[in-house]
Amino acid sequence: MEPIKNVLLFYLLLMVSCTCFAQQQAFDVINYTMPNGWDKTEMVNGIQLSTKNDGKGNYAAAVILRSVASTAPANENFTASWEKLVKGTVSVSGEPTIQAPATEKGWNVISGQASYTDGANKGWVTLITATGNGKMANVVIMTNTDKYQDQILDFIKKLDLNETTSETAVNEHPVSPTNYATGSGNKNIYSITVPPSWSLNAGQNSLTLEKTTNTGKRIIEFMSLIKSSGSLEKDMEHIFFEVFDGWSLHNGPNSLLFEKGDHEKGFTSQGLPYYILSNSITKPGGDVIKATVLLIQVGANVAIINSADNILGSEMEMALNFLLFTLKINGAAEKAVDYKKQLIGTWGSGRGLYGNSLNTATSYTADGKYYVLTQSSYTVGYDYYNDLIKSKQFKGEGVFAFKGNVLERKTSAGIATRYFIRFYSKKYGNNQWQSLMGLYDCNYDKNKIETLLPFQKI
Repeated sequence: MEPIKNVLLFYLLLMVSCTCFAQQQAFDVINYTMPNGWDKTEMVNGIQLSTKNDGKGNYAAAVILRSVASTAPANENFTASWEKLVKGTVSVSGEPTIQAPATEKGWNVISGQASYTDGANKGWVTLITATGNGKMANVVIMTNTDKYQDQILDFIKKLDLNETTSETAVNEHPVSPTNYATGSGNKNIYSITVPPSWSLNAGQNSLTLEKTTNTGKRIIEFMSLIKSSGSLEKDMEHIFFEVFDGWSLHNGPNSLLFEKGDHEKGFTSQGLPYYILSNSITKPGGDVIKATVLLIQVGANVAIINSADNILGSEMEMALNFLLFTLKINGAAEKAVDYKKQLIGTWGSGRGLYGNSLNTATSYTADGKYYVLTQSSYTVGYDYYNDLIKSKQFKGEGVFAFKGNVLERKTSAGIATRYFIRFYSKKYGNNQWQSLMGLYDCNYDKNKIETLLPFQKI
């Protein structure tokens, strides 16, 4: 790796002075030339240009981050960016070798490089920080091989700064260096609490959750962000069979994707809208599987998560249900959700001992109290349970409160239980949407994943 280090450091000095090259593309305040044969991935706060998988573990990636407002000096911006963007992503061998600052068009450019390790991978990471015009912009370059040396050098030579922002910011609120989505692959886009009995596999260019079952391995794949049409339903129309390329709908043309599918929509723990579509798909002469695509609206972009399971399997569904209580998109602004307003009322779940009866029913009131009601022996409405409350015919009572998407309930004896909570809607095909609520015990068994018990409002 030593040869590429020496040449890279030399060419870093040329970044702002080499403006005679054709500028093929622009992102924010940086003009760049796409290396031949590389892939472009849009992220929450920037773009990533990366090499394709060569089957030998070799890679190179350049991340161009959206500029942010800054009045700090250039050296402070470089130091802060190195801490967050480089040391927060990989383990570096020491302090970076820094080049003398360069200036052009009102920008002060500081660049530095160091060797790094990321698991079994070793390589060189380069950070270029430009400060000026009330902004800060960063480019991070990583590689573990000399194979792409010429392409990287050519990419650096053709970088050019301007003062024109060519793309609209994804987030409605400013983004600071502390919450950049950066690094190779998708592992820094998502903040994941691993579902019980699953494991996380974070490679250089992939991010998956995996579980081995009696009928084979199950995989949930976290993909890159792409531009959204503004409608998750419209996005799903083309994304579903782009993700499951080469597959077709079982027992019907692909145009019936929505008519025959299982649908779910709601909001994540950050208050971001999500939409799930599951359907049975197959290949000629192959097995039939249940494929699922989860889309999450992230500003002007959409995050894509996909999975597949047996037709009667439930592993994927349980894991995705758990994820929706805890999953976060790094850099995405939190949106307030009024959980209390949605919770007030009476909720029932399951069937009881008498066929049409409810297994449990709990009523939540505006003054922060809850009542666990007695089981009914027949189908009843809200008035029946309201009468039970008035006559104090309930099994238990207590108070409740919220902290984010966590519901805390305390019994009259002072015993507290905490649950992740989610309000969502489901439907099959063209049927009517059904409004539901789901709870998952915060003190969950780390070795066993639970099926989500849906509650219906009575």
